[in-house]
Amino acid sequence: MLDFHKKVEILRGYESLCYTVCVTLIIDEQAACKMAEQMLCQLFGDSEFWLLQETERPSYILRLCKRGCLHWTRANLQQTS
Repeated sequence: MLDFHKKVEILRGYESLCYTVCVTLIIDEQAACKMAEQMLCQLFGDSEFWLLQETERPSYILRLCKRGCLHWTRANLQQTS
């Protein structure tokens, strides 16, 4: 099992991917930054993510970020309705 510092180091390599996906889908830069941070925190505790091969992780992150952004968009649409 990976220790705390090793997980953080690995996730730092995926920060730009998370942010890019979130800012592309949400458009609001501040909200996208918060969403990317939430996704990285979720990944930190996601045991399934850590079992994946390195080549499988980007597509997993993409799915997770898209799902998170969809929930954010739905919540904001409901608030404005």
